[in-house]
Amino acid sequence: MIPYIHHYTDANGIKITIEKETSDYLPDYLFETYSENDIIIHKKTYINGELSNISFYAYSEADIDRLVHAENGMVSITFMYHQNTYKVTENLTYIDHLLTDKRITVEDANTNIICYKKYEPKEGVLTCVLTDKSYYKDNVNIYDFEYYPDGSCFMITSVQTYQEDIFAWDIGTDATNFTWNGFEYYQNAEPLIPEK
Repeated sequence: MIPYIHHYTDANGIKITIEKETSDYLPDYLFETYSENDIIIHKKTYINGELSNISFYAYSEADIDRLVHAENGMVSITFMYHQNTYKVTENLTYIDHLLTDKRITVEDANTNIICYKKYEPKEGVLTCVLTDKSYYKDNVNIYDFEYYPDGSCFMITSVQTYQEDIFAWDIGTDATNFTWNGFEYYQNAEPLIPEK
């Protein structure tokens, strides 16, 4: 059996070399990634030299099921998949085989995060408590979109232009020139992935 290959990265994703004998200086956040055949198996997170978390990587629903049933107590799973040209990453936390936390990011082909969703348990049901979407043009973040709990847009923040934020209820009035034409994906918290 070929052993796992592992490497270290800092908080910026830059690979670093750690010599066990001379590890007096460690970055505040250190990530140790284990992979096999260029596929990430799990990642350890260290904060100030102490192991903080181990996240297992899953690439199918069957992987998730296997990991959840193989671990007792708390298990963190990173589930990655591609849909159309988008990369979806789900960070899942299970406690005693029950899903207690879920965070989803959607990246475009240029690795820009265009959607972030956070789920938490409410009255025993995992519920979306936050959705943020971001619009990029030529890899520059132009707008950030915030949503009400019902999924309708509340606020559009103009990232590049100071004090040109738009309240969604002003769209279609004389208060703004912004229209939803070309921004249909951003009008509501759903869909997760652009349809075009």
